[in-house]
Amino acid sequence: MRISVYDLFDDVVPESRLWELTPGAWVALDESIRSGHYLQAPRDVTLMRRPVHVLLMACSSRGEFRERAIPQLARHPVLWPLLVVRALDWAGPVRDYARHILVNVATRPEAARRMIPIAMRLRGRIGGPGLLDLLRPVIAFDAHADFDGPTMRLVVEELIRRDDVEAVRGLHERMTAPGALLRAAMYLIERSDPEPFLRSPFAQVRARALVLAPHRGGEFLGDRSKIVRLTAQGLVRRAGGDPASWYRTRLGSAVSILGLGESGGPADADRVVPFLRDRRARVRAAAVVALRVWGRHDDVAPLVRDPSARVVRQVAKSLRAAGAPPDFGLLDRANPPHVRRAGHRLLVAADPWTRLKADLLLLDDPDLADVASTDLRVWCDQVLVALYRPCPEALREELAGLLPKAPQELRARAEWVLR
Repeated sequence: MRISVYDLFDDVVPESRLWELTPGAWVALDESIRSGHYLQAPRDVTLMRRPVHVLLMACSSRGEFRERAIPQLARHPVLWPLLVVRALDWAGPVRDYARHILVNVATRPEAARRMIPIAMRLRGRIGGPGLLDLLRPVIAFDAHADFDGPTMRLVVEELIRRDDVEAVRGLHERMTAPGALLRAAMYLIERSDPEPFLRSPFAQVRARALVLAPHRGGEFLGDRSKIVRLTAQGLVRRAGGDPASWYRTRLGSAVSILGLGESGGPADADRVVPFLRDRRARVRAAAVVALRVWGRHDDVAPLVRDPSARVVRQVAKSLRAAGAPPDFGLLDRANPPHVRRAGHRLLVAADPWTRLKADLLLLDDPDLADVASTDLRVWCDQVLVALYRPCPEALREELAGLLPKAPQELRARAEWVLR
């Protein structure tokens, strides 16, 4: 939430809006007031009863004003984030006084919610880690599990740094921020029974749990995540089993086809080819992926105009791996946008002159003009200076006819090269 400095000076900011400020907004507000305004604060601080008045004085460019405002900051919980900012003040007397007051205020029950996010935000500043060390004995870093994602992740990292297993476990059970949950789980899994973590929504966690519980490997051959499947396949092989046979007997789903591609061999390709005609796009895409592993690119080429963007993306990868010849027909406006987009990616990956032609052809495409224009600028800025092979004569005239569609500044550079 943004608050104008002018609103503060005009005395129109209610206290309720200060409660809504994020840690980043507090930092930005402090910097904007100090750098942009000279505050004529009254000598009698006791007259500054409203939090906004105290805020203005605490952000003054005058160190003596900031120092005298510190006790007033302690009286207003809404301003406690600013007390944390002043505890990292560049002026020694202000910084020391703020830390002295901060340690006392941080013992209050409501201090964690107001102070931890801003302290975490500032931990990269000079003295930031020392400020966390100062707060550690007096403030409960695991008091709240509903901070925003970045703050929650930093809180978990701080607790891990202390090796506080119980605090991390308590937060893991209550918080919902994905990044923090993943970090906490990866920490706890090494210090707990791995079995509960096999149900984790995070693939990295399930894979690690499998490594720590190898007897469960066979149960996860059908996992939706590739890293988990590969881990399970390795564990099954280590136990003397054959994961490919497990997939062969269950062939039909996307996961089983992908699993067979990961664990089988070229002899399994004929089992997978029929699934290129499956009515389910997910299954067709999986079949393309598996066949690409075995180098069966010709089988998948007809699907380059598939109605599913998911399938076409995988076919484009296969055609690129096979070094398929350029097909400008894919850029035809009769094709759906996802086919034209895949065609452009294939042509861009070819030689520089083919790439230039593809970009110019799509400059008036209603769906891909922006993509083509951006790539054309990259071509002129990066590819052009590295060209070592002249344009083929057969293509030169065609490119010259397309160049009028390009922006003027790019057209001049490309024309110069063609000449």
